[in-house]
Amino acid sequence: MNRSYRPYATFSDLPPERTWAEIDLCALRENYRALCAAIGCSDRKIRPIAVVKASAYGHGTPACVRALMDAGCDFFAVSCMEEAIEVRRACGGRHPDILILGYTAPTLAVELAGGDIIQTLLSERYAEDLQREALRAGVRVRTHVALDTGMNRIGFPAQSGEEIEETVRAIFRVRVCENLQIEGLFTHFARADEAESIAATDRQVERFCAVRERLLRGGMQIPFCHVCNSAGALRRPNDGMDGVRLGIALYGVCPLEKTTVPLRPVMRLCTTVTHIHRVSDGAKIGYGGAWTAKGERVIATLPIGYADGWLRAYSDASVTVSTETGKHTVPIVGRICMDQCMIDVTGTDARVGDTVTLFGGDAQALSALAARAGTIEYETLCLISSRVPRVYV
Repeated sequence: MNRSYRPYATFSDLPPERTWAEIDLCALRENYRALCAAIGCSDRKIRPIAVVKASAYGHGTPACVRALMDAGCDFFAVSCMEEAIEVRRACGGRHPDILILGYTAPTLAVELAGGDIIQTLLSERYAEDLQREALRAGVRVRTHVALDTGMNRIGFPAQSGEEIEETVRAIFRVRVCENLQIEGLFTHFARADEAESIAATDRQVERFCAVRERLLRGGMQIPFCHVCNSAGALRRPNDGMDGVRLGIALYGVCPLEKTTVPLRPVMRLCTTVTHIHRVSDGAKIGYGGAWTAKGERVIATLPIGYADGWLRAYSDASVTVSTETGKHTVPIVGRICMDQCMIDVTGTDARVGDTVTLFGGDAQALSALAARAGTIEYETLCLISSRVPRVYV
């Protein structure tokens, strides 16, 4: 493939007067500090890893990385090489650690080493391929070994006694690869956010510890071990080990039903009223005539739709219109279109140009949207497309 194209990358930098996502960097820094305090990172010498994959969960990588570094973060995790490069570029003169949690082509060994980027070893075969390319290029790559203790996604298998013993032997074989520097060992919890699944997470921790202990008995001490994601860090503080990976909680979404940590939403999705008209009793609104007016209604049009990540599944949800007389909660009516949607502003003083908040400020609004679409807050945030400019405050 000789060419690539990034949607919206060539858009002009115009003022965000149509639709925008307001990103509160102060809230992001406060969330980071609150989480570190709750986990006891300073007292227990646990190193927080800020997960900024997927453009910092849709919030925009460069600004979020710089804000988190200002709050004291010196370790970031991403999904792929492109994201790692973006983080490194955002750091300016500072040099935090960057861990790629997913796959990187072994042929990019030079780029990994040159960027001082830590690569996850997904399997023994992958480690062999990366060693071969690193040896050919004459470079040494920093690595963390991933263990599959129950997620069944990536990692050296470690879900039974036999698998644990074979994985320990495999890691010892990888250890002799002179062009790979093993600095860490980690796993990922599959159900740490489920209160009823504590036993399943206990088993994952037990399997991880079994591998670590067998390696130690064989004379191999891996200096940095981490197992906890946001949910694990909040629910299982004793499993903090050397580091915790803070993801969704950084952005103000608690992965647990209850928490005493004061988290604030970082993103507020906003748009504006672009058109207002009246419809008579029985009028059909939008594609398929899915909504019927009961009596005369006042309908406002908003310039946001599913191409912006405002899903069709959000139809019938409520949004907030800010007018001269205050804030009014009103319903979406009709089906959400690709670029527009309609709301019923009957009984309000809504006018063209008024700001409409779709979610943000109240964590429950985001959760309600996700539930309406049968998904989770992670996806709702990540789906806000790059057509929507991020405005930092």
